[in-house]
Amino acid sequence: MAHPESRRAWRRQGRVFYAELESLALEAAPLRCFIDPDDPAFTPPGDIPARVREYCAATGQYVPQTVGEVMRCIYESLALKYRFALGQLEAATGRRFAALHVLGGGAKDGLLCRMTADATGLRTAAGPVEATALGNILIQLVALGMLPSIDAGRRLIAKTERVTEYLPGDTAAWDAAHVRYEDLLRRGGKTEK
Repeated sequence: MAHPESRRAWRRQGRVFYAELESLALEAAPLRCFIDPDDPAFTPPGDIPARVREYCAATGQYVPQTVGEVMRCIYESLALKYRFALGQLEAATGRRFAALHVLGGGAKDGLLCRMTADATGLRTAAGPVEATALGNILIQLVALGMLPSIDAGRRLIAKTERVTEYLPGDTAAWDAAHVRYEDLLRRGGKTEK
């Protein structure tokens, strides 16, 4: 994934600490350029920031120069990809969703969760962070008869685990960005001729 691998690349260079990345991203101008996080170029480990710049140049977009601009591009691209995937789910199921739940490690990334709420226009609930482990424990407790049902376990987890809620803010700018993002995905990361 582009986000953690970018952090590792900058850390190897001794240039940026994890805590700085969010504030640097917030200082950068919003919604200037995007990547497709699922593009094969971002799969292998290595210098993801350079690949972000190459992708933006190859697709005729603004090329992010600073650490903050690269991180902003990654954050916004992930949020827009979530919106794109949500649209595919809604089209496939015929259902409209009222909220989005972010589970696991991604729930710790407040900026990404906030951008996801804005990009999707949905209330976004982040947490629990250890959702996989808690789900496993819950199933075992139900199987052992120590909890009456999965629903009872869910209620217990809801009482004991921290969940942060993010409400959408200015969605108009994100709606316009989504049109550009879908065009980028449709072109498959290539410039128009």
